Amino acid sequence: MTSTYIDDVAAHLTLRGRARRDSLADLRDLLSDPEISLEELGSPTEYAAALNEMFDGGPTQLLGVPVSLAKGIGRRMAGTFDPADQRLVIPRVFGLGWTLNLGRVAVGLGLLNPDDVDDDVLDDAVGNLGTSQMVASAIVAAAAGSASLLAVRRETSEAELGESLLNSVAFGTLFPIVSAALIATSTDRELPAAQRLTMPAIAASLATISGGICLQQAIRPRSKRIAFGSLALAFPLQLALSYLPVRAALRRGWGTDDHA
Repeated sequence: MTSTYIDDVAAHLTLRGRARRDSLADLRDLLSDPEISLEELGSPTEYAAALNEMFDGGPTQLLGVPVSLAKGIGRRMAGTFDPADQRLVIPRVFGLGWTLNLGRVAVGLGLLNPDDVDDDVLDDAVGNLGTSQMVASAIVAAAAGSASLLAVRRETSEAELGESLLNSVAFGTLFPIVSAALIATSTDRELPAAQRLTMPAIAASLATISGGICLQQAIRPRSKRIAFGSLALAFPLQLALSYLPVRAALRRGWGTDDHA
């Protein structure tokens, strides 16, 4: 019963990293006291909500749908790759709705164990983000090129479609700028390592989607094949660019243990 209660609390926590581990450890210690009953703590949902509120971890909601517009954006970025979080679906980094916790996807694919990624591993992983940053930068450059191509061919594409593509050009220009800013910010050592790890991956995902849509509208505006292909590629790419630095850090750690 106690183990089930802790698992249920963990499933509703939006915290990650040290705050998550410490909160669950405190709960285990609390439940080891025979004088404490589950009724006193409330339901797992209520207990988790109290912890989320204490650490400012819960997004606002609209008709049961999470709304993530400003506060806590760094924490939500970090949450896009959190193997210790049992949730597969989490609030979006920005906007209305949900996204995938790719850390949980990695666990489901057998690439990681839930407890593999601790603070030491994260610190090591973000110390070697160069490859992820370079790959993401190349994708951002390609996305910017697609937006430029659409701007040049806009009148031709609009004539074929019979509708304005001005918004597509605007968003196609904005997304590479935002993505480039994420990559640049990922070099800031003052930011939490969990957040820095995900920034190039998120940048690459955004740029892949915007670049694919712009390229589609520039060369084959009546088709959807390129746009759907970019959407299908975005999440695997984001998973790879988040996972590979962690995998490299784990391998370095295993090598150190072998020589200890």
